[in-house]
Amino acid sequence: MKRKIIIVGAGSVGGHLASNPEIYGLDDQIFGFVDDDLNKQGQEFCGYKVIETVDWLLDQQDFDVIIGIAFPKVKQALIKKLSVNSSISYPSITAKNAWISNDCRIGKGSIIYPGTSINYGSTIGDFVVINMNCALGHHCNIGSYSSLAPGVNLGGHTSSGEAVEFGIGSTTLQGIEIGKEVIVGGQSMIISNIPDGKKVAGVPGRIKE
Repeated sequence: MKRKIIIVGAGSVGGHLASNPEIYGLDDQIFGFVDDDLNKQGQEFCGYKVIETVDWLLDQQDFDVIIGIAFPKVKQALIKKLSVNSSISYPSITAKNAWISNDCRIGKGSIIYPGTSINYGSTIGDFVVINMNCALGHHCNIGSYSSLAPGVNLGGHTSSGEAVEFGIGSTTLQGIEIGKEVIVGGQSMIISNIPDGKKVAGVPGRIKE
């Protein structure tokens, strides 16, 4: 029997999941939300109650957890906090109309939105959010905690480190390497490798100091 699911974050990602549970195979599994915004406590959001703050999960034994948040650093901090509760499992979920080729690996806690295509040989790390209508070429490697906004297109053999933010409609050529904690601006075209911790924007993409 599948365990009930708590969504962390009564915001845009969590709202999408709660509003469309059937396309992720979550029918009758969502129990409610937790969120550290005190103004949301006890309120209803997308048909489910905001039960408590995140700390409530530290003592729970009967739930799976989905991190319904896109921001990489926030996700990292939440997983660090929740790591003291070893009973929590983090299922990865994929929309029914997403296409994931054979010979791909999807890490725990990742969310693959509708319309996404991921070609063969690709690896998606843990707690990655890939929003609507993204396309990843073959042998892409996306680091854990990263987030791809809608319409991101990555050429084959693109590789990113942990906690990278790809803005709406950003694109890479084949074989691009992007370091950890990079922010890629919306509609950017990345044609050269990007070191750790940089912000890049434009066509072609240029590092912004």
